[in-house]
Amino acid sequence: MQNPALGAALIWRFACGYVPQNEPHDGVPFPLVFVVLPVVLHERTREEVTSTRPSSGARKFEEKFRDKGDVLFALNQRATSLRGLSLRSVRQALASGLVTMIPERGTIWPRSYTKPPVDAKSVEELLAAAEKLGGWCRSLSVYEISGILRVEF
Repeated sequence: MQNPALGAALIWRFACGYVPQNEPHDGVPFPLVFVVLPVVLHERTREEVTSTRPSSGARKFEEKFRDKGDVLFALNQRATSLRGLSLRSVRQALASGLVTMIPERGTIWPRSYTKPPVDAKSVEELLAAAEKLGGWCRSLSVYEISGILRVEF
């Protein structure tokens, strides 16, 4: 799935989950945009995001992989290989007005919280997984997210 438009929508929904509409917040730290696609577009990790309750959080998500080999350890490699797509997706999200970037802070913000009309159930699942992942990450530092997801920023 080398589709920057889909990637842009996923990053936007991640930002919507990370930056609650009615709560003061500093925005999404830019390095986090590089974990969205590797988690959400990978079937095994997406299934675990989908099957984990929003209130359970990223640590419960991590626990699910303890006996499943090196799925999370492969996340860093996927993040590296999807870096170009992630950057194209961010550019698409900025150009289409889905997110705003504040370069001085290195953060992005969603410009709208309205869920898009989606006909395909598979796309709806991807968008929901990205938003849930954003919600989990908002209460953690970039350092904690790096440890939980086993990625280097």
